[in-house]
Amino acid sequence: YQRRVHGDIIDLKIMKIALLLVIAFYISVLQANIFYKQCDPEWADTIHGQDGSTVCKKGPFTTCLAMILGDESLTCFNEKCHPGLLAKWLNEHDGFAHNSILIDKLAPLGLIYQNTFFTLNEFKPYFGRKNYYVIFKITAGGGWEHYQVADAIDKDGFSFSVRDPYYALQTTKFEDGSDQAIIFKVERQNPPQLISL
Repeated sequence: YQRRVHGDIIDLKIMKIALLLVIAFYISVLQANIFYKQCDPEWADTIHGQDGSTVCKKGPFTTCLAMILGDESLTCFNEKCHPGLLAKWLNEHDGFAHNSILIDKLAPLGLIYQNTFFTLNEFKPYFGRKNYYVIFKITAGGGWEHYQVADAIDKDGFSFSVRDPYYALQTTKFEDGSDQAIIFKVERQNPPQLISL
């Protein structure tokens, strides 16, 4: 059961167990949380905004919002709300200014904007709070912006497990000052009450 590779002894049983644990972890994350890719062929070409752009080109924030709606079993048009359906709903409900989402328009779906923070210490308290979600707005060189749903703080206290709609499940670090943490609260809409006459 052991083999010598580059002078090191690797126990194949331990490697297999470690691999199975990693696979089990990612399966559990996927089962607990919805994961969508913004360029999934099912909705990649759906119109996103007012300039004719698409979900694949301009939809990472929309895709993150759809993941949150999916986690909470909230719907668009009484259907499971994937990124294409959310973009369609926003288009039909005046939810865009060019390609930017008007976040107050999300309230009828049950997503209520709370705040935007620029430092780790400001938004850390929202992790683990029921009905709260954190979306990172990551700014890279050249002004490039991207969004990720942040799900958990790693042991080091600075890294986060995220669902990245363009790449995949991964770990990222939040950079105070350049990155932003956008906080949403899920508030389920109360069904209308019937009044007896």
